[in-house]
Parts: sequence; structure tokens; C-alpha cells
Amino acid sequence: MYNLYPYFTNDGSVGLFSPEADDIYHSTYGALSEAYEKFILPANLEKYFETHKQIKVLDICYGIGYNTKSFLNFLIEKNILKINFQKNNLKKNNNIDTIHTNNISCTLNNVSIYSNNNCKTNNDIMFNKVMHDNTISIDTVYSNNTLHKNSSCNDEEVKIFIKALDMDEILFLLSPFFKQGNENDKKHNKLNFHYDKIVKLLNCKFEQKYKLKNEVNFLILNKIIDKMPQIFENKVFEEILTSRKYRAFFDSKLRGYFKLLKYKRCKYSVLRRIMSFLHNIYYSHISTSYKRAVNCFKIDNFIFEPKTGDARKSIIDDKELYNLIFLDAFTPAKCPALWSLEFFKLLYEHLEADGMILTYSSSAAVRNAMLNAGFFVGKIFNEQSNKFTGTIAVKNKSLIKYELSEYDLGLINSKAGIFYRDEKLNGLNEAIIEAREKEVEKSDKISSSAFIKRFKRSF
Repeated sequence: MYNLYPYFTNDGSVGLFSPEADDIYHSTYGALSEAYEKFILPANLEKYFETHKQIKVLDICYGIGYNTKSFLNFLIEKNILKINFQKNNLKKNNNIDTIHTNNISCTLNNVSIYSNNNCKTNNDIMFNKVMHDNTISIDTVYSNNTLHKNSSCNDEEVKIFIKALDMDEILFLLSPFFKQGNENDKKHNKLNFHYDKIVKLLNCKFEQKYKLKNEVNFLILNKIIDKMPQIFENKVFEEILTSRKYRAFFDSKLRGYFKLLKYKRCKYSVLRRIMSFLHNIYYSHISTSYKRAVNCFKIDNFIFEPKTGDARKSIIDDKELYNLIFLDAFTPAKCPALWSLEFFKLLYEHLEADGMILTYSSSAAVRNAMLNAGFFVGKIFNEQSNKFTGTIAVKNKSLIKYELSEYDLGLINSKAGIFYRDEKLNGLNEAIIEAREKEVEKSDKISSSAFIKRFKRSF
């Protein structure tokens, strides 16, 4: 039985708890805020796109997609990517936008769809007003629109490739449906797990610094449908999406839209004709911003490749070089397989010369593994909170704005800096942890606590 443990964080975005890891996927101060401040803003994307026309991103431990969503959201907000909505796709009838759902014979995800345009019956007459002579269908909802770059880079299109890795297929499928709530939504945080620290932190002040555009989730949903057509057949996913238990955490408009998409795949029937009629009624009542989102995509210059399974194997099999790698695995103490020396050596092989790895972790063991893998290593600084909040690893040292301090280097050279080993890149987390514990025990390096005391005395 699949269990989901969602909660609204202090910026309205949804966080998750993992019983298996006994850890949270996202900070309680805000899943979206964390993605922006630890992964997106430090990447200095505006400067990058002054001289580049394409970017390849590797999102390790995608979860419910906040790093990928924030990345796309930022590009749209800054007009690095522009969505052109072609108004001639819309015809209005009595100020109501409609969708023609019984158009000519076509296919969606290789599933045949049968039309009844030439099979009129008396019952069809009632549908004529809402379905006759309209130019938008679910089939064309994603067509005739492109994302364009702004005036930089000679007005050429920005090309984006994102590969997202995660073990959990259900989270991939659910990821576009999670909504960004408001302060009132926190009343739904009836946490069905024991994690006292979260409960306490979720009572902190609500602050929404970042807003996710509706277009972003529609875009990701479209790409997931394209790459993971099993979304229409996955019973566990459907049970969660339609459950009253989780309803408050999902976008009702996207849920409704997906339901209509699913019925659209069915062979023509009386039920399908009814759903077509309801679709038009539904579409006439959704907000303008959602209509804009529905009508904006097919985007040929954006490739999204979700991949489930062990991230180590996925990257070993991968032939791409990436400009940007988001490393957002559970903490090294929970998931050391994705923080080992060998894993960072693997990432080094898959990083472009001007690329960077960004992570929330400030662990001395992680930073030491990065250094030993050949990277230059620095810190991520959050100007708003005036704190260092993570780590950056690069091949080009000039990309580092904040270098490791004497204190940081001291910790790296202590027992705390002894990194995890996974020589064959297939070890179990428990075995990797046990091997490091033995190495720490045998080591004659100074302990981290002794180093910290000595460092404080020197000032």
C-alpha cells in the first residue's frame, strides 16, 4: 500500500515526509522557497543565458519537482523564455471559450481516438451550440505555440533539456498536480505521521516570496503524459489523485483537466459524448490564467526526460554532459549512495567545463568527496537570510563566488570530512554507512568537536 504524507509548508508549497528515510523532502520554511534560494538563484541563470542558447539540466532526486518547476518558472518570469499565446486559436461564442472534443480521427500517445463528426444522431443536436465550428481541441491544446527567448542571444530560441531522476514513479506522476496554497490551507496539516520537529516549525510565520505560474505545471503534465503514458493506467496514482484524503493538496483544475484527458482516450461512447459536453462547461468556468496555460503548449525546444530507478545506474548509462546539476538527495546520513566519492567522480564525467553542481548540503564529508573527485568547491550564500545555505562544485574556479573558509577546510580535514565510499557504485546505503563508521573509528584525525573547540580558542 502506497502512503503519501503531504503538508503545506510556510510558503504555501507542499512538502512531503518519507517514513522510509525518516526525513522530509522539503524544508518547512517552504519547498518552493528552498528550491529558489538553494538551487535557482545561485545558478546565476540570467548571466548564463547572455552567452548561451541552450542548457542541459540533471535533476537528481526529482521528488515532486520543485527544482525543475522553479527553474522553468524563473526563466519565464525573467523573459529568458517567453510563452507566445496565439489568440487566433480561440473563437469565442457568447463570451464562452469552448473545446471541440469530437474532432477528426486522431491519436494521443498511440491510443486511437474515434470521432463522431460524421455520425450525427438526434442526441447530437443538443451539443451543436457548444461544439460546432470550434478550433481548439484537447489534441490541439498543446500545438501551435512555442517558447521564445528574449532579445539576448540574437532572438534565437532557448533550448532546454532536463533529465529528472527519482526512484518513485508515483511521485513523478503526481508532481504536476500539487498546488501552491495560501495561509488558510495550513489548516489541512493534520499530519498522519510523528515528526514533532515539523509540527513545531510549521507553526512559524507564513511568507510567500515566490509564486509558481500555472503554465509550469501544465507544461510538466504534458511532458509526463508524453514520456510516461502509463499515467492513464496507474491505479495507485489515480486512487491518490482522486482521494478525498489528499484533495486539499492538489490543484482542482488540473485534476479536472486530467480526468477529461483520460476520457478523451476512450473509444466513442455515450459516456464520452457526455464527458465532451461537460468538458465544454468545465472549460467555460476555469480562470483566464488556466485557459492561457491550457492553450500554450506544444514546445519543441523543451525536452523533459523523467527516469525512474537507481540514479547511479541512470547516470552511468547516460551519455550527456550537463551545464547544471541539482543534487537534492536525502542527507548523506540517510542516503550516502548519492554522496560518495565515486558518485562525485561520476558526476565530474557528466559535467560541462562551465557547468556547476548545486546542493543544499554543507557536510564536510560531501565537500571533501567533491574536492577529491577533482572539483573546485565553494559555498552558496543566501543574501536574504545572510547565511550560507549549501555547496557549489565546479570545474571552472572563476564560477565560485564564495570560497571555503579556514573553518570549512579545518572540518574537511577532521574526522567529519571522511567521505563515503561506494567503489562499484552499487552498494546499499546501510553497508556504505557501516564502512564509513569503521573508517572514522580507526582514523587518527582530530574529531570535529575537538577541532571546533580549538578553532574557537584561536579567536
